[in-house]
Amino acid sequence: MGFEPSGRLPAAYLTPGLSSFTEFLSRTAPELLPGRRPLPPGLSADVTPHATTIVAITCAEGVVMAGDRRATMGNLIANRDIEKVHAADEYSLIGIAGTAGVGLELMRLYQVELEHYEKIEGTMLSIEGKANRLATMIRNNLGAALQGLAVIPLFAGFDLDATEQAKAGRIFSFDVAGGVYEEHGLTRSAPVRCSRSPR
Repeated sequence: MGFEPSGRLPAAYLTPGLSSFTEFLSRTAPELLPGRRPLPPGLSADVTPHATTIVAITCAEGVVMAGDRRATMGNLIANRDIEKVHAADEYSLIGIAGTAGVGLELMRLYQVELEHYEKIEGTMLSIEGKANRLATMIRNNLGAALQGLAVIPLFAGFDLDATEQAKAGRIFSFDVAGGVYEEHGLTRSAPVRCSRSPR
């Protein structure tokens, strides 16, 4: 990772200032980000496992999110026991639909992103801030998504900034280009298939 001959870390690792771990990684080792890796030409969707559907519903106490446990690859079941819903932090959840491997990597990177922000800034992001950070990460994966490796997460959490009477869970859905949309009540996220039209 670019150690100096003296064995010390490079200056970028010792300079304070970036509260975004993804931004730090894009400056120091961009090849480690999911959307920055070179892909073979053509569509890759048919040869990679895809997680299927995630559902979320708000309730008076917060949010319930669930997903089935299968990942498919074309018309085959690639894995019968994949976990698609994970805690993003103490007050929020993320569920993945789409390319399973990229989705799991994105979800883990997102967990680190939230933890890094909290350590650097000394406070948590708001629920809108968390949704916007996730939208940026999805947008950075657009090149891979256009080749069939799309990830469409569902994000939900407890709004700590709401008034006591209005405290409840909130749900955010995303599109493949990183658009973020607040949902009300019940929503679902399902994989997106990209295809090329014949010329």
